[in-house]
Amino acid sequence: MHVATGVAPARGWGDVTSLLRPAAPLAPSLRKGHDAPMDTNGDCLGVVLAGGRSLRMGADKARLQWGGQLLIDRAVAMLRTAGCTRVLVSGDYPGYSHVADRYPERGPLGGLASVAEVARESRWLVLAVDQPLVDAALLRPLLDGLLVGVESARCLCRYGEEPLPMALMLSPDTRRWMQAAVAGDSGHRSLKALQERLRIHALPADAAMRARLRGANTPDEWQTLLASG
Repeated sequence: MHVATGVAPARGWGDVTSLLRPAAPLAPSLRKGHDAPMDTNGDCLGVVLAGGRSLRMGADKARLQWGGQLLIDRAVAMLRTAGCTRVLVSGDYPGYSHVADRYPERGPLGGLASVAEVARESRWLVLAVDQPLVDAALLRPLLDGLLVGVESARCLCRYGEEPLPMALMLSPDTRRWMQAAVAGDSGHRSLKALQERLRIHALPADAAMRARLRGANTPDEWQTLLASG
């Protein structure tokens, strides 16, 4: 297994490749194969969106370090602490329970569609790997939000207009739509198309909350996150 890298917050960015160093060994609880037994529909599946080539970042975002911990490890831990009974990484990460993208040109929606082909859980909690300011206390209300209101309003819960993190109930109809949406040359790429067809319960999201939901796609954005953390 190729061991990728992390970024030490104390140093300047410069050439990102010069800041990479070997990652710490995976914790035993994270060394799970892709063939782990599936849980029942009543359980909660955590999904870490870690696919994509991170071209603008210049390094694998999942291997960047936050407070001495790889972002991918932090995301997995936050989902488990929030109450997920199983966590899958969307992306090619053999050291973790993962699902490689079957639709690599379809962005995060393609990653979720790939997970939907193998995961039977109907309750999902989805987090991007590059959201290090999100913690379990922020994730739990999303799961609670699925239980608010009438049955037809329980499809998806998010903060304001922010697409991630999100909790959703994945019905058979939604699974079929996802597979159809990413198929063909004109398939969807963004989560917006998925979320627009679901009934949304939006939690309050003021400026402080939106700041905690920020991700990073470039070295400058990563430095901004490090400074705020």
